[in-house]
Amino acid sequence: MGELVGWVFDGLLALSLVLLAARVVASARLFESIVLFIVFGLLMAIAWARLAAPHLALAEAAIGAGITGALLLSTFREIVTDQPPSAEAPKVLVYRLRVLMALLAGGVFAVLGWALLSIEVPAGPAAGEQARALVARTGVDDAVTAVLLDFRAYDTLLEMGVLLLAVLGARAAVAAQPPASGDDLWIGGEGDTPMVGALVGLLSPLIIIVAGYLLWVGAYGPGGAFQAGAVLAALGVLLRLTGRLVPLPRAGAFQRGVLVMGLAVFSLAGLLTMATGRAFLQYPEGLAYPMILVIEVALTLSIALPLVLLFSGSAGIAAGRSQHSP
Repeated sequence: MGELVGWVFDGLLALSLVLLAARVVASARLFESIVLFIVFGLLMAIAWARLAAPHLALAEAAIGAGITGALLLSTFREIVTDQPPSAEAPKVLVYRLRVLMALLAGGVFAVLGWALLSIEVPAGPAAGEQARALVARTGVDDAVTAVLLDFRAYDTLLEMGVLLLAVLGARAAVAAQPPASGDDLWIGGEGDTPMVGALVGLLSPLIIIVAGYLLWVGAYGPGGAFQAGAVLAALGVLLRLTGRLVPLPRAGAFQRGVLVMGLAVFSLAGLLTMATGRAFLQYPEGLAYPMILVIEVALTLSIALPLVLLFSGSAGIAAGRSQHSP
C-alpha cells in the first residue's frame, strides 16, 4: 500500500512539474510566470528529495526557488515602476519566438538523448563507485563535497568565476542606465510594524546558525558552501527588504575583497599544491580537510554577497534602518 501511494505521489509530482513548466513559458503575464517559476522550484526540490539527492534538494530550494525567485521579483518591480507594460505588446512576435525556442530546445534535447544512448558503457566499476572509493583521501566523508572540491575542483573554481563575472556584468548594465529617482522602492511608506521588527530579530540569528550548520555539516552530509551561501543571501534579501541594508553606489574595500575572496582562496590553494610538486588542486594527504574547509568558508561569503548585490542592483550595501522605523 505504501509503495502504491509513493508511485501515485511521484506521478502527480512529475505531472505537476511538466504542467507548471509549460505554464511558465506560455503565460502572457510576466508576474504569473515568475510566481509559477518559484512554485516549480519548490516542487523540483521535493522531486530531488524523492530521488534521494538532498544536496540538490537544498540547492534547488535555496537558489532555484528562493534567491532566483527574489531576483526575478526584484527585476519585475523595477520594470513595472520604470516602464509600465503597454497594452499593445507584440504578442504575435513573442508567441513565435516561444515556439522557435521550444523547437530548438526540443531539438537539442533529442540530440543529447541520442548521443547518450549511443555511448557504449565500458565494463568495470561505474564512475560513482570509483569516486566513493577515493573519498577517504580527501579528508571529508561526504561524497558530494569531495567531488565538488577535489574530483571536479576546476568546475567549481570556474563557477565562482562565472558568479563574479555576473556581478560585474550586472554592474556594467546598471551603470549604463539613468540614475534612479532616489527613493528606495523596498521601503514602504508605512515603515516597520512591530511584527516585522520582531520577525527579523527572531529569524536573523536562526538563519546565521542554519548557514553555519550547513557549511560545517557539508563535510559529513548534505550541505556545503553553495547551500550555506544561499541561506546567508536569503538573510541579506530579508534585511534589504526591511530597510536594514541599503544600497551603495560604490563598494568598499572590504566588500570588494569578499567578492573575490572565494576565487582568490581557491586559486591560491591550487598554487600551493603545485608548489609541493602536485597537480593543481591536488591536496596533500593529511591537509585535504583543512584546505577544503578554508575554501568552503571563503566560498560561502563569496556566494552570499554577490547574490545580495544582484538583488539590490547596487555596487555595495551598508547597514541602515527603515526611514520610518522608530
